[in-house]
Amino acid sequence: MRSSITKAILKRLFLVVLLLFCSLASFSTAFGQRRDWEPKRTWVFIVGLLKWQDAETFPSFPQTNRRDAQLADFFRSEGVPANQLVFLRDEQATTRRVRNQFSEMLSRTREGDSLFVYFTGHGYKSEDERTTFFATYDASDQTAGWSTRSIVEDINWGFRGAQVFLTADCCFSGTLAKDARRMDPRLAYACFTSATSDEESTQNWTFTEMLLASLRGKSYADLNDDGQVTLAELAENERRDMSFAERQQPSFTTRGLSNDMALATSQTPLDPSIGRRVVVRSDGNWFKARIVDARGRRYRVHYYGYEDSDDEWVTSRQFRRENSAGRDFGDADKWLLGNRFANATAASSW
Repeated sequence: MRSSITKAILKRLFLVVLLLFCSLASFSTAFGQRRDWEPKRTWVFIVGLLKWQDAETFPSFPQTNRRDAQLADFFRSEGVPANQLVFLRDEQATTRRVRNQFSEMLSRTREGDSLFVYFTGHGYKSEDERTTFFATYDASDQTAGWSTRSIVEDINWGFRGAQVFLTADCCFSGTLAKDARRMDPRLAYACFTSATSDEESTQNWTFTEMLLASLRGKSYADLNDDGQVTLAELAENERRDMSFAERQQPSFTTRGLSNDMALATSQTPLDPSIGRRVVVRSDGNWFKARIVDARGRRYRVHYYGYEDSDDEWVTSRQFRRENSAGRDFGDADKWLLGNRFANATAASSW
């Protein structure tokens, strides 16, 4: 009798423990995937140009390892429906097609949806410098490109959702951040650009690489190591990368979105040195780089402006003892292995 009662108690106890374990696992999974945007409710419009019809006015960029294509692949892999993602590249991205497909996408959005817009290529200003255009494939003296003003006007007119993310990696892209302030008050938005409204931009992928790293939840994008990459951390990382690697000032502005908005759950850092910006001596020259892996006293670095195939293993003896402003850090190893970067404190606009 006692034996059967004991077996019954143990069986119930086992079921309770099993249910508790499953609940904890479910909670852990949900928490681990926490982010404040939903792929199924997100619309993505990407325009990437690396060559143009008027090659004399708009010189081509290298076609290998396109980060704009990687950005499109990221959103697909995260579950953004195929009919909610448009990626126009090169010959596909004529002014008419860009504007028509953008308007058509906006007309299909629903209440509560999110919109992500990205452009990379050339940016240019009108003769009176009052309007900034993103150079579409057929942009010329006769055909205007995609104006930053029209992007905001089309969103105000056609977007039925709740929040907008605008990003641009090109010359004078900061005008988009200025025009974004004309966004309809019903919409919350954030705008990140690689340059200010009156500054040219690098032809490297530095800005877009950090955008991708943040969306992918790379450990080094999480500045305060709290397990999430936020809006403010993306803004601060872009500022540091562009200043360090390109001597360039990006733009960031937001309204109605919290700086603590989670873009991604960050990966667990394998080594505190991963993500650090360093100046490395290689083949007799100095190059700016980021540490992407570490094994003991050896570090794998990715050089800004170069392909992943150019990454290499180096030692701390190859690091220069100065930061981007030229000030001496003192002991290079102490710099590399010291505390993580301070919390990001990006303001609502720059």
